[in-house]
Amino acid sequence: MRARAIPQRSFERPLLLSIDLQTGRVTAAGELDRLVAHRLGDALHALSVTGHRTWIVDAAGITFCDAAGLRALAAGAALAEDRGCTLRLVDPSPFTVRLLRLTGMAGLLDLRADRSPLDAA
Repeated sequence: MRARAIPQRSFERPLLLSIDLQTGRVTAAGELDRLVAHRLGDALHALSVTGHRTWIVDAAGITFCDAAGLRALAAGAALAEDRGCTLRLVDPSPFTVRLLRLTGMAGLLDLRADRSPLDAA
């Protein structure tokens, strides 16, 4: 009798994104890693055509962020700046805030501890 391999269950949370073009908000939940970081970039590109001066990334649901996730946030901040806009990260976890500060990226983003209303478009 052959031993049957038991498939390993992945406990990783995929990145779930929700884009609200009317308010200029992207809500992210899950792991922002090299496998899915490009999806955040795509979402921020979608915001670039909305006319909002402040782009919001609701980061309350981000459970993990690696170097690719940081690059996606940096690229989003650069894109926003090129368009004369600001990228605001709201409700980031203490882990995310610490990571941004340790890497020197906190200054690239408008970090907010709460879900502040958007600036006028």
